[in-house]
Amino acid sequence: MRQSTRGAAAILIGSAMIAGLLTGCATDSAEEGGGELRILANITPVLTKKYYEDLVQPWVAKHKGVTVTIEVPSGEDVQATLQQELASGDVPDIVASNLDPVVAPQLLAFPKEPWVLDTPLAEQNQVDGKIWQVATGAQIQSLVFYNKKAFAAAGIDAPPTSLDEFTKDLKALKAAGYLPLQTAGEWVTGAQFAMLANPQLLASDDFYAKRNAGSATFAKSAYEKYLDAYAGWIADGLVDPDALGLKYQDSIDGFTSGKAATYVIGNWIVPSIDEAATSFDVGVFAAPSLDGSPAGQMSGPAQPYSILQASKNRDLALSLVEYLVSDKTAVTASLASEGNFRQGISYKGSPLNQAVAAILDAAPRLVLGTSGPRIPGGFGDELNKQVQALYVKTTPADAAAALDSWWDLNAGQ
Repeated sequence: MRQSTRGAAAILIGSAMIAGLLTGCATDSAEEGGGELRILANITPVLTKKYYEDLVQPWVAKHKGVTVTIEVPSGEDVQATLQQELASGDVPDIVASNLDPVVAPQLLAFPKEPWVLDTPLAEQNQVDGKIWQVATGAQIQSLVFYNKKAFAAAGIDAPPTSLDEFTKDLKALKAAGYLPLQTAGEWVTGAQFAMLANPQLLASDDFYAKRNAGSATFAKSAYEKYLDAYAGWIADGLVDPDALGLKYQDSIDGFTSGKAATYVIGNWIVPSIDEAATSFDVGVFAAPSLDGSPAGQMSGPAQPYSILQASKNRDLALSLVEYLVSDKTAVTASLASEGNFRQGISYKGSPLNQAVAAILDAAPRLVLGTSGPRIPGGFGDELNKQVQALYVKTTPADAAAALDSWWDLNAGQ
């Protein structure tokens, strides 16, 4: 992934945060005859249904007779809900979420106009030369948030830079009476693992291209080394042995309550931590590399939008998406909601947000997550499954081998 968001600290920290959404529309040529748009949206503790309703309201106010309905996915899984709706033929007009490229044929290709090409990571995420998703901003995800009070109690005077140092610190934190590493079930387990391991897996070479060509495997790669470390954390009680029964919100609460000392998660957690007003100072450091050298940052599109080919209101949908990803006020509010980044857009970040921006500035590169044009759809789910299997005594070698087997079966589909 190219370094399209480098320089974020200088670019994004500065001007006063815009508290409310003001009027202003990227495209005012929309139809006045009315219509209805349905948005299937990714709902999180921050990205609530009301958040999306407030976000689209200025556009709705300028399009008389048009209504926009925000749909909450069943089971909090946008991808699965979309697949169900595609099968039934009752599809939304717009999806506000990252999607696996496997659904790209069902999506409308965006015109290669400046407002599309200017969105973060648009060209990097093309499928067959077509842009099927446009994002409001970009995230960085290979971050470890930590309880400074816990680190002091454990005698840790500086954040770890290597995986071995991290493991040593987790043991010291346990001895000091803390849950060393906060995790959870659902999607969290595998996502945290990718945030830790992907910068090392993709440190210098294009691993995914080599994996597709059959010249690289997950076995004997950096993934196996991180799987081995994770299995050790489970065996040594450095994570909750019942973590798979916890929900994402439980993991947030566990960290902000002060019970857990570290939490691997993306920059979108910053507003939740700030809002929690923790009784301890929170710091953040980059995910440790294998040898302690500076690693990259896993990055991905933030708050992206896609339009379904089956939409009966394509022009309206295109107009709304253009507003959401190009109107400065709307984009600023979107970025500030999760602490995301976009070159040329400023907002006032909290001290923790500024610390994250500094990590982004220092990162030598950005790398892909677990989805993208060259990654088989569903890989993130399989990775999650194999990391969770470590809790039931699957060996790291077997988990890595299972990832290779899955990839061989699904590559090219």
